[in-house]
Formats: sequence, C-alpha cells, structure tokens
Amino acid sequence: MTSATPDPHSESLNERFRAGFRHHAAGVSLVTCATPDGPVGLTASSVASVSAKPPMLSFSVARTSSAGAVLVSSERLAVTILGEDDVLVAAAFAKHGAERFTAEQGWEDGDGGLPVLKTAPVTMWGRPGRVIPAGEAWLVLAEIDRVEFGPACGPLLYHDRAYRSLHEVPVVLDRDAARRRV
Repeated sequence: MTSATPDPHSESLNERFRAGFRHHAAGVSLVTCATPDGPVGLTASSVASVSAKPPMLSFSVARTSSAGAVLVSSERLAVTILGEDDVLVAAAFAKHGAERFTAEQGWEDGDGGLPVLKTAPVTMWGRPGRVIPAGEAWLVLAEIDRVEFGPACGPLLYHDRAYRSLHEVPVVLDRDAARRRV
C-alpha cells in the first residue's frame, strides 16, 4: 500500500508543522532599527548563528509584518538577545499595540539612533546582507560588525507559547492559547 505525499500547502500540514515547532525551545531576541519616525522592532525566536568569519546571523520575519518590511530594508539594525530578566520587554514586543522602547523597559538611544536595551546580556549591530523570500517569510542574513555585552543572566526561552527561563517558571502570554493544542 502506498501513501500519498501530503500537500505541503494543506492547512492540516501547516497546523501540524506549527504544533511540532511548539516543542522546540528557542532563545528570544529583538530585532530593531531606527527610522525617522522612531525605532521599530519585533520579537524573533528564529535568530541563529550562521558564520563567525565573517560574523553573520540569520532570522526570519513574516512578509506580512509591517515591522519586518522596515527591518529588511533598513541600513542598520540591532539584534538584542534577551535574558530571563527581560521577559516583560519580550511580551510587550510580541503584543500588537503594546508600548515599546520606553525608558521604564530599560531602553536608551544608541549610535545612529538604534535603540539599546541596557538590561540585555548581548546586543549585536550590523546590516541586512541578503534577504531571501521563503514561503510566507523572509530569511534575513545579517552581517554583524559590533557585539556588546550587558549584565550576565540566564537565557530567556520560548517554548509551547510561553516564555521560560532555565529555572522552569513559565510566563504564559495567553493561558487559553497555551492550553489549546492542534
């Protein structure tokens, strides 16, 4: 008996794919840039090291994201790796319409207007080198030219629709959504 190859565009496969990745814990970062109207940014759990020579990282962003469109066309961007103490900042950036880039959250103006989160353990600056269309997203290869370290702390992770630290204290954004399974 042969089984048919599943249609890669079927809603069932797409939902199962998303559900499968809920089991994949990932670090949490913010990708930001400066614009004449102020800073723009988004939460990214897709940041990954690509190359050490030259320093390069990747992240993906939905092509429907207005912040994503600004980021991929920016001349400079910052990738801020968040620590466990930055969970409220991560939650604000993940929620549409939430207040962002406030002094209370720990943001300061940096070089070239790029925002700097003084509580973050690592910030990397660079530029989008290549932007590759990939399904509903863009895969961005960013060339890094500066890395700065902040306070030492444990990592902030995203797993099964919740922010977590290595201390296993989940911070759930939407308890009802976290209970639902596909």
